[in-house]
Amino acid sequence: MNVCIYHRTIGAVLARAIEAAHPDVRVRVVADVAHDPPERDAIDVLNANPFPPGLLGRCARLRWLHLTGSGVDHVSSGNPRPDLIVTNSAEVPVRAVAEFAWMGVMALAKDAVRLVDQQRARVWRLPDARLLAGSRLTVVGLGRIGSEVARRAAAFEVAVSAVTRSGRPSPLAERVLPAERLHEALAEADHVVLALPATSATEGLFDAGAIQALRPGAALVNVGRAATLDVDALVAALREKRLRGALLDVHAQEPLPADSPLWEVPNLWLTPHGAYRFPQEEQEIARLFVMNLSAFRAGRALRGRISRDAPSEVA
Repeated sequence: MNVCIYHRTIGAVLARAIEAAHPDVRVRVVADVAHDPPERDAIDVLNANPFPPGLLGRCARLRWLHLTGSGVDHVSSGNPRPDLIVTNSAEVPVRAVAEFAWMGVMALAKDAVRLVDQQRARVWRLPDARLLAGSRLTVVGLGRIGSEVARRAAAFEVAVSAVTRSGRPSPLAERVLPAERLHEALAEADHVVLALPATSATEGLFDAGAIQALRPGAALVNVGRAATLDVDALVAALREKRLRGALLDVHAQEPLPADSPLWEVPNLWLTPHGAYRFPQEEQEIARLFVMNLSAFRAGRALRGRISRDAPSEVA
């Protein structure tokens, strides 16, 4: 069996883990993900995240694609065959992203960004801080990450509403509304966390109308996908001071160009798509993949297997 690790940075960690657990498997590490990997037609299993358009269809023997990240919206661009098995690593960063989202909620509530700016400017001024206890958080998307965000709210005495595709009740939220009632949920929110993948159902879901529906003074954190949010409408709301602030960890263009006007938007906190980061991340991805490789070779079910329709986590 031939496994290709087609990734800019994670190759060495994954290769060591595979070779230790499956010494009979041939492993090739390819860090140049701008071009098709060498011996492309001999690859049985591809471990990757970004890849050139059409690559999956060009790999003649490819049976299984494992994605090192959570997003699956780019799989179709690889032109995969209908029988290709696809798994992802979405279970790995769940806690890290949920913690990051709460960092954003707390920092915006406590005026932390302004406090850091004031320290740099040597200005002594009290923060415009709010109390988290007794406030309401609306989580849009109650999948793995949204659920972890909601689960942590009780520790801060924060009430939770959620918006999902179905609107089915959840023990993690006081009430769950279907996606068509999004505006109703936003009108009562002090904080909003977007935890959505990019799918046909979620693209542009958080549009100008949704931002207009937000309670004045609300804060927004996006740790999902950039395509779900109308950033221009968000910027307008921030400039007009209708919203308290926002944190965006995902962006339409990454890295964000140095000349982007977003850098100068008041009360907009920009972070470099790193909510998933923690020291053991690569080892956890390797552990998951090796576990799945054992299952794959034994004909058992794989963890993290995704529908080729990439169902929405609004669901």
